[in-house]
Amino acid sequence: MAAAVGAPKCLSSSMSAKAAVSQRAAFLPAQRAVQQRRGSLQIQNAISRQRKEETVQQLEGLLQSSAVVVGLRYQGLTVKQLQEFRRSLPKESKVLVCKNTLMRVAVDKVEGWENLKPATKGDNAWLFVNEEVIADSMKAYVAFEKKLVDALPKEERATARPIDISGGVMDGKLMDYLEVKKLEKLPTKLELIATIARLINQVPTKVARGINQVPTKLAYGVKALADGDDNKELKVSDVFPKAA
Repeated sequence: MAAAVGAPKCLSSSMSAKAAVSQRAAFLPAQRAVQQRRGSLQIQNAISRQRKEETVQQLEGLLQSSAVVVGLRYQGLTVKQLQEFRRSLPKESKVLVCKNTLMRVAVDKVEGWENLKPATKGDNAWLFVNEEVIADSMKAYVAFEKKLVDALPKEERATARPIDISGGVMDGKLMDYLEVKKLEKLPTKLELIATIARLINQVPTKVARGINQVPTKLAYGVKALADGDDNKELKVSDVFPKAA
């Protein structure tokens, strides 16, 4: 009887073990799936961190090579319109869309751009302008904005800003919408060079004229004094009158 009673217990234990193994086997795929998701998430996070670091490095380089940086509100623009604006800019100017947090990190790393932080709000496309093409870049912006405004109904055109400016910085100074637009009137590098060259060409001529005139006046004066040596009433002021 004891053996008969013991058999079902062994059978029951064996069945329990098989059930446990079966349950574990059924659980393994789900466990593996969770582990795979965790591993995938870790990889994605690592890639995300790497991309953020690369973006910050790119921003640092652009800040270092730019004379003007402007935040452009691009909400409402299509990808095609934004690409059109990019193509209208001089090749030295760049447009980059990035998170404001990354721009703030880059601004902290590059001296002279701290005042750009107030512009890091909302969705911005950042315009980086080389010093040689400031006026040309701003002219491209103004022309692009005008094209967008002209496409609006007449009653909306007076106050419309289809691509508004969140702020811009030049020489460490924060500029608003109107101040940024005024940059289109700055002389280009070629215009400045031409002006300086013209002034340089004029300077030697004026100096030469001055040098040539001084000895002539002096010679006339000396001769007049010599000729009038017998005239006791002749004064130096008669020969070299004071300037008015």
